[in-house]
Amino acid sequence: DYINKKVSQLLNGRQEIQNERRNEQTYGIFVQKLTGDGTMSTTSSFIVKDVTNNFKDFEEDFFRLYRTLYGDLDQLRFKERLYRHANPLVLLAFSEEQLVGFKIGYEAEPYRFYSWAGGVHPDFQKHGIGRKLMDTQLEWVEAQGFHSIRTKARNTNKGVIILNLLCGYDIMGAYTEDGEPRIMMEKQLNS
Repeated sequence: DYINKKVSQLLNGRQEIQNERRNEQTYGIFVQKLTGDGTMSTTSSFIVKDVTNNFKDFEEDFFRLYRTLYGDLDQLRFKERLYRHANPLVLLAFSEEQLVGFKIGYEAEPYRFYSWAGGVHPDFQKHGIGRKLMDTQLEWVEAQGFHSIRTKARNTNKGVIILNLLCGYDIMGAYTEDGEPRIMMEKQLNS
């Protein structure tokens, strides 16, 4: 009982320190955007923000974007899964105040972070937003002292698989979930 109490105090202390260290990370980059007449405009830029502590302020826009990318979801189950894990991280990308991308993860087990969900609005893909979200997540995960980060992707999502490989992930294996092939990937960190 004494050991469980000390472990709990240690974990709570770790969470408090991480919350104190957490600050809004903002990155700017110009994005080419297809305009209505078929020409490209470079007037758009984006920023990435850590909104973990105020995710509720962005839930409506987040769930709208998620549905655009992946179809319907159970919002309550999504939030329960996110918040039942230690050390969640919610990164959102905005272009001119419009939510255009996200990267979400949490501590799966001590020293291993799980990159759970991510995506970029189709109109903003292929402009580096997904890469910046991933790089920002990796920077945060390393700063928190995790030893590895794990993710999985549908086999049909070749762009995500390639991005993960370019960012140093290794393929750990393949399996079937809900009748669909998935690829498990992991990156060892220099912690």
